[in-house]
Amino acid sequence: MVDFRYHLVSLIAVFMALAIGIVLGAGPLQNSIGSALNDQVESLRQSRDDARIVAQDAESRSAAYREGLESLAPDMVASTLDGQTVVVVTLPGTEDSVRETQVATLTAAGATVTGTVALTENMFSAERAAYRNALAGQLGSYVEPADSPLGTLARGLDYIVTTAASDAGAATLAELYQSEDTALIEVTDTLTGPATAILVIGPAEEEVVEETEPPDDTNMANTIEVLSSLKTPMVLTAKGGEGTLLEAIRDGGLPISTVDSPEDATALINIPFALTQELTGSTVNWGIAPSADRVLGTSAPIELAGPAPGDGTSQEGDGTGGEDPTDGADQTAVP
Repeated sequence: MVDFRYHLVSLIAVFMALAIGIVLGAGPLQNSIGSALNDQVESLRQSRDDARIVAQDAESRSAAYREGLESLAPDMVASTLDGQTVVVVTLPGTEDSVRETQVATLTAAGATVTGTVALTENMFSAERAAYRNALAGQLGSYVEPADSPLGTLARGLDYIVTTAASDAGAATLAELYQSEDTALIEVTDTLTGPATAILVIGPAEEEVVEETEPPDDTNMANTIEVLSSLKTPMVLTAKGGEGTLLEAIRDGGLPISTVDSPEDATALINIPFALTQELTGSTVNWGIAPSADRVLGTSAPIELAGPAPGDGTSQEGDGTGGEDPTDGADQTAVP
């Protein structure tokens, strides 16, 4: 049995230790503790001020860099796309401001922008696969069928944008692709003539899927298949970085020219230059993302060729050549 005196001694020891701590804290240790805390606070305050100065300096340098490139870009790209006609194709999520900037860039480079076509989610989503398959089966009078429905639809898109605006077959295809409620495309700026090249603009920002969610790559895989099936010289500009469409194309080594970061000033130079490379048979990957081969590219001289495909001349399987392009084809959109 524990003696009462043991409890009494323990209590006295506890109170003595507490009293000694209070005395020391209020006396000899007070200055040293306070001084150490003040030194730490002052050091943190200085680090914060230094970081703010570095950030402001970096922001000033970035603004100057952007302003310099923006002022140089028109002169650098001038006349590089003379004689070329470019159609702008946007992917879901593309911002209007980015599209308008790139249209102005193409114009400054001497190209004629023949219109803007927006691809909708219906072109890529798994939910519309049955509709796309059925529609692709109707296109045999206009384009040669590909190995997949998406490939056939891409050939139809090629035909629409590289054919003269007066072509009846292209007009019919455009109507089919814009069927109400199941539209695969939206012609946001009227198509005015055959394009010799395509600029595809993707979103400057892409949603990052949470690690806990199972990844659904259907839309990305379908987008890559459509872009890979286009035969017209094409450049894709979109956000770079891990998990993005542009990064998947670069990692896959696909023969598609890419320019990352369309909102960055470097894109004002890289996009026209990349189009000249595509038009002369080269594939490039430029921009500020780590996967880019170069930050700034170079242009390639373009030799003006004869009439562009679809300028009104007859092509195999295009529904032209003097015959009614609607003969023998059901032109009602698939329900």
